[in-house]
Amino acid sequence: MDLSEYPLLNRPALMLLVLKAAAEHPVTLRGCRDRLAAELHRIHEKPDVPEPVIAAELEEVGKHLEAARLLARGGDAFSLTARGRQVLSDHPLGVDETVLASFAEYRKFIAAFARRKTIDDPRPFRYDEGYAAQQEGRSLSENPYPPDSVDHLAWENGWSEARDTDAERRR
Repeated sequence: MDLSEYPLLNRPALMLLVLKAAAEHPVTLRGCRDRLAAELHRIHEKPDVPEPVIAAELEEVGKHLEAARLLARGGDAFSLTARGRQVLSDHPLGVDETVLASFAEYRKFIAAFARRKTIDDPRPFRYDEGYAAQQEGRSLSENPYPPDSVDHLAWENGWSEARDTDAERRR
């Protein structure tokens, strides 16, 4: 079952939902699930997706938004940060991992996640390829992977981490 088949359940739409909810007041993941249910009801959509799958995806979205410092956690509730307000303003139609990747904190989060994966997962290798490409002087636009793929994002994260590391060394 692929959540991306449903317009309101794909990751950019869920990120936007969580950010908008947190913009109004601190919100829990349960509150986000309720808001999503109300929105699905409003458009007469009843996706064939079990509640635990939606809850898990919202949990993952929350982790990513928090890692990018768009949300701040206080207990079990999230609040929108100043950075989150700016991103919401700049991207009113949706937020995805490419937006989050513009923040060093998120790239570090992804890099740490990639290092935890097993040898069968290609993401750490794509990250390393991107890192090496930046060190070789290649541009970000030379990413060899399809733009909407995990490989593309992993390569881009590696490239960006190398750029940031070089900038820190030069200071």
